[in-house]
Amino acid sequence: MSAPVGPLLQSLRTLPERSRQGVNNLRQRLFQQGEKPKKEGQLLRTSLNVHRPVWITAGGGVYTSLAAVLLTMRYLKHVR
Repeated sequence: MSAPVGPLLQSLRTLPERSRQGVNNLRQRLFQQGEKPKKEGQLLRTSLNVHRPVWITAGGGVYTSLAAVLLTMRYLKHVR
């Protein structure tokens, strides 16, 4: 009768270790889900920093175009 009890006791001894592993896996999954938006925000900030010259050039182009439209309208007002 002692033969079947031995494996049962061994499996009971490993139960806390497996439980800890399961809890650690769950904790890692939960914390990794919380970090994903931070990575996306970091990606957005990095993208804006990389494309900063493009945004500056586009802003300068818009400013120049609006100034040209304003000057043209003023000039056309005097032409009549």
